[in-house]
Amino acid sequence: MSSNYNCAYELLQDLSFRRPSGTPAESRAAELIVEALRSIGFEPKLESFSVTRAIPEAAELTLTEPNLVTYPVTGLINSADTPEAGLEADFYYLRHIDRTSLKAASGAFVLLNERPSEQEYRQLKEAGIVGYLLMSGTARDTYDNSDLDTMRFRDCYQRYGAVPAFAIRMIDAIDLLRQNPRRVRVHLKTKSVTHTSQNIIVEVPGTDLAGETILVGAHYDSTEFSYGAWDNGAGVVSVWSLLRHLKEHPPRRSVRVVFFGAEELGLKGSKAYLEQHPDQQDSLLAMINVDVGGSYLGKDVVVATATSAAEQYLQGLLFEAGYSAGLSSGVMSSDSINFSDYGIPSISMGQFPPQGAGYMHTRYDHISRIWPEVLDEEIRFLVFLTDRLANAAVFPIDRVIPQELRKKIMDYFGTGLSHTETVSSSPEEP
Repeated sequence: MSSNYNCAYELLQDLSFRRPSGTPAESRAAELIVEALRSIGFEPKLESFSVTRAIPEAAELTLTEPNLVTYPVTGLINSADTPEAGLEADFYYLRHIDRTSLKAASGAFVLLNERPSEQEYRQLKEAGIVGYLLMSGTARDTYDNSDLDTMRFRDCYQRYGAVPAFAIRMIDAIDLLRQNPRRVRVHLKTKSVTHTSQNIIVEVPGTDLAGETILVGAHYDSTEFSYGAWDNGAGVVSVWSLLRHLKEHPPRRSVRVVFFGAEELGLKGSKAYLEQHPDQQDSLLAMINVDVGGSYLGKDVVVATATSAAEQYLQGLLFEAGYSAGLSSGVMSSDSINFSDYGIPSISMGQFPPQGAGYMHTRYDHISRIWPEVLDEEIRFLVFLTDRLANAAVFPIDRVIPQELRKKIMDYFGTGLSHTETVSSSPEEP
């Protein structure tokens, strides 16, 4: 196979700018992708969809006892507003969510170590917290080298009642705790905003097995402060390189490629795609998703949301291709999980950084962190994998999601928010 990374890396350089969903920058990225697709002989289709969210308009946190200190914070998207005059409460650092801590947290505004699960949030609400604070960044940050991340209030929390929720730099959280805090005053005001994003779709018709279809996807939006080279410009240019290959080597099965918008807002692009194409929910054989890659540091991974037989098949392909990657069975927090929620087996390709080398959703996700040779290896395996699936005499992956993975999908989305939860039965693994 000829090298792909020269053109791919050049396109990745062009795409490496901040492109949050719903902004003119995301639209500009879509235009660049469309232009790149036309340059290799494809005429893509754009499908628009709307996203509504409550974004923070004003957020403030002030320590009132024992000292008066105000810290920079941001409100969580989709969380609740405080009263107009603000909210004052006792402060409690809830280091661990257990019965002992929850009793002490009653009526308090709490600092958490990490975003709570649905079950943990329900416990927090039942304990009577009035709001919570999450930490952003690392304990080694400075104001000059970090940004205050805008996080999201999970959809599954809403059923238990939303509370005002905030994010604070970890270095400020440390300073706050050094003050021996007893009471704080918080204020949060959000505004509802609806914006438009778009999915970019390319059809590669098959030859003798054209009635069978696999889908390959990657999201192209970034978060607020990220240049999005690793997450997920690398995935975009990998899938674009796959299309260059398929143009010259028509597959037996049809391959549908989708570049998703608004992934960073909660997988909105892939959700919109499935809702706009209900006829495809039962006809797609499998979905391949590419999300994060190309970094100097990191381990390539392949996550199979499929049967154990499919996992064994993928291990054989890794050996055949000579591609070193960690293979596991599970779900990945990316667009692939929406497809598997509808019973479509998915294969997610990604790259996990070693401890201390992660820069997801930060200003450090920049083209300077991308190694062309690593990107090339990832492209080569994506092409190899797609070729094998698209050209096999009999499709080698059963359209089955095992029960243990169905449970993980339901846990990921939360109670009542998963299509899997509405399906009373599922085909058994052979």
